[in-house]
Amino acid sequence: MGTVALLILVGAVIVVARPRTVAAPVSRQTSTTVPSSSSKPLTAPKVTVAEDAQFLTDVTEVDPALTAYEKRAGNVALRSLLTDGSAFCAFLNRDRDIDTAMVSVAVGARQVESRTHLPLTVTTFNAVDAVALLTLCPSLQPIVPPKDLANIRRLGAALAVPSG
Repeated sequence: MGTVALLILVGAVIVVARPRTVAAPVSRQTSTTVPSSSSKPLTAPKVTVAEDAQFLTDVTEVDPALTAYEKRAGNVALRSLLTDGSAFCAFLNRDRDIDTAMVSVAVGARQVESRTHLPLTVTTFNAVDAVALLTLCPSLQPIVPPKDLANIRRLGAALAVPSG
């Protein structure tokens, strides 16, 4: 799939996302770092190394700025992206609301940005959230509003087509 078509799909995901503030990743090893109205603990998704690798591959394809970020920040970038993807899944699983999950991840990312240097753009957060739903926590897709889910599934189909 061409870059232009992929960017159009990312744009579709961005259009359905609600505006939000930006913030910091929640570590996969912690139960919570972002205050929430929910008292239930966060649980990271159970994923394989292959699923982590697929997430990182797909998220950098969806947002080309993340390719440069990964090259520049190395392992910090990889950990940051995996943490944010896992955090999104954990927040979505706990709170059962996509908007709350998106805001919670953004708040957490903002808190550690001085260490991670994650690009704090809507495109980056939408890429992380959409790809997390495709690779790290696909079982949570039924929680997502139908219009958003249709866009995310189109993105998944586009990612499944080999580039070239």
